[in-house]
Amino acid sequence: MRYNVLLRSVQRLLGPGEQLYGAAFMWQRHRLGYMYSLAAFIALTGIAIVAGFEDWLNRIVIGVAGASIALTATTLYRVLAATSEGLVLIEGGRVRHVGKSILRRLGPGTTVEIKRDTLVTTDWQVDGVEYTVPKSSQQAMQQISAIARNS
Repeated sequence: MRYNVLLRSVQRLLGPGEQLYGAAFMWQRHRLGYMYSLAAFIALTGIAIVAGFEDWLNRIVIGVAGASIALTATTLYRVLAATSEGLVLIEGGRVRHVGKSILRRLGPGTTVEIKRDTLVTTDWQVDGVEYTVPKSSQQAMQQISAIARNS
């Protein structure tokens, strides 16, 4: 279901007659994203203390909420699509797995290769930039990688 939503959102962005072969959702953390997240956690926990929250659990929950918002705000979400015209890099949605706007079209010599594989995600290098891909998009990334090698 989620993959079909992603495909429909990407197809809307493509030109007339351009065929979509596959799309994968991925993200890249800002290099200081975890530091921003830690700073938000410390700041909001401190604010919760000053504001009078007496229970430590509440203080921690407020800090964790701020940290997760900071981490989400510093994450770049992308969609890589393979089309009849080549590979396309698309801005992804922060909440839903959808494509929002085309950022750029990648050239025919673009490399798409796997770097690391974990239990829930894989890391892929796309045109020199490393992205994290959920396992739900791994099969699509493998297909896109094969298309990129053959182009």
